[in-house]
Amino acid sequence: MMHAYREAAECRAEAPCGYEPREEIVCPGNTFVIRVRLTGGRVVEAWSTGKMMRNMGVILKGELDASGHARFVQQAHCLCNDGHALAAVRAIENLAGMEPSREAQLVRGLVQSLRCVQEHLLHVYQFHLDDWASLSAALRADPANCARLAPRSPLRAQDYRQAQTRLEALAHGQGIAKRDGESREHPEYRGAPEFHLTLRAHGLESLAAQGAINAALKLLDCGPNGFKAYHVGGLPENLDLCADVRCELRKQLAQCRDFVTRTFLPDLELLARTYAHIANLGAGSIFLCGDDYGPRSEAGAFFPGGLVCPPSAARDGSDHWTSGPALGPVHEEHYPRWSLPDRNRYRLTPSQPGPLFRLDTGAFAWLPVPRHGEEACEVGALSRIMGAWASNRDGVQRVMQRTMDACGLTPAALNSTLGRILSRGVESAVLAEAALGWLDELESLPAVKGTRACDDPILPSSGVGTGVVEVPRGTLTHTIRLEERRIAAHDYLIPSLWNFSPRDSQGQRGPLERALLGAPVSSPERPLEILRTVHELDPCNACLVVIENADTGDITTVSAK
Repeated sequence: MMHAYREAAECRAEAPCGYEPREEIVCPGNTFVIRVRLTGGRVVEAWSTGKMMRNMGVILKGELDASGHARFVQQAHCLCNDGHALAAVRAIENLAGMEPSREAQLVRGLVQSLRCVQEHLLHVYQFHLDDWASLSAALRADPANCARLAPRSPLRAQDYRQAQTRLEALAHGQGIAKRDGESREHPEYRGAPEFHLTLRAHGLESLAAQGAINAALKLLDCGPNGFKAYHVGGLPENLDLCADVRCELRKQLAQCRDFVTRTFLPDLELLARTYAHIANLGAGSIFLCGDDYGPRSEAGAFFPGGLVCPPSAARDGSDHWTSGPALGPVHEEHYPRWSLPDRNRYRLTPSQPGPLFRLDTGAFAWLPVPRHGEEACEVGALSRIMGAWASNRDGVQRVMQRTMDACGLTPAALNSTLGRILSRGVESAVLAEAALGWLDELESLPAVKGTRACDDPILPSSGVGTGVVEVPRGTLTHTIRLEERRIAAHDYLIPSLWNFSPRDSQGQRGPLERALLGAPVSSPERPLEILRTVHELDPCNACLVVIENADTGDITTVSAK
């Protein structure tokens, strides 16, 4: 997906004679608006706001199914459908006091891992490769020199040459030609042309790995039509896990693992070395993750849950990442006590200079301000990986140490925009390997070869159940409250509400607002440096970025997704 480096206005507002018309931006659905102020070419202030629909409780409140029981649904029809499905299942299991069977935990771990790797591949290669790799530079590369940049990749010179030919056809459709030299490229692109062709060629190659992932998910009865493997209390009786299915599943998992370890993670290590100069940009404060993935043991799940502190945020002066239990309550602030200037920016009032925003005023609500205790927490792959690192999880530590050695980075440097994209590769590598181990254990269980019927949940007439899932974007929570056998509330807190939250009443910035501070912006019309940080915090909705340049008085609006 290419960046739309253009004005985002769809129409112009009428203005009295003698006044210049202002841009009018119509936002018909879920939209995030990020506003930054530049001074001296750097971001000195940032505000994250927007509106989105959260209507699960409205749809389900008081509803009964055909048998007269409380009506539940799995999917919220948004980008993290599979995560919502599992979170809803876990919330019901929590209400009923049920523990899913061992084979169900293993199958869920397989599905979650496949989906996580799939999302990371899509994110890097299909959605946001423009953040790091220039298409025009790739067209000028010498394919014969690409193989030495990626010695573990199976591609050779002729493969890179064929990829370059395919990219030329793509570039032609976008009006980009070989003659478009460095003068037209963004100054923040780094690396030789062969670096850019290598990443672009591997992006095309990743489609085969994604095909293997889709095939594996289909074997587990998961895909666009739903995630039937996510079944309350266990596995559905009709899920076929015969020897032939398991053999084919192993084949697809191995293909996925091979691409991740030979191509994807090495690509991100190469990217990190190329862009090592930005390892000090985009730092977060406190990170949050849930206890999730794979079967439970005495040590918990594969990724330990809790709060994770980078060296810069450690209250005891530690120079390393630390982790601890997440014991404090999670709450949402809906009407923060902001200063008037901040409120005007968060509510996009017409008194602000720049574009006029027309947002849906119906079922769409302003972004809330979620906090864990008093902490504004970041969620996502970096949270999970560094939480496992700080908790001394062997599998993660081995891959993480090899990756840092390959990149020449310290653990402290991972608290950055660069660390966020690098953590996607590390997470993909450890999950792809873990999934094969979970399949080994699954094959050894007698229930796989016999009946897997599980009892229907026995729900209390009243109570509260919570389901927490780590989706690729971060921590997703469903909370279901029953009253007199009917749903009184079904709420969910998605990862983007953590990462893109506004300031709270104490003036504490949200994760994105903090991460953007200090970012250099060489071209407000093409704010690549801002887009990298926005994209690595992984918004689930369309984003607009409004840039106030205090030095020139100019205001620029661009699309971030």
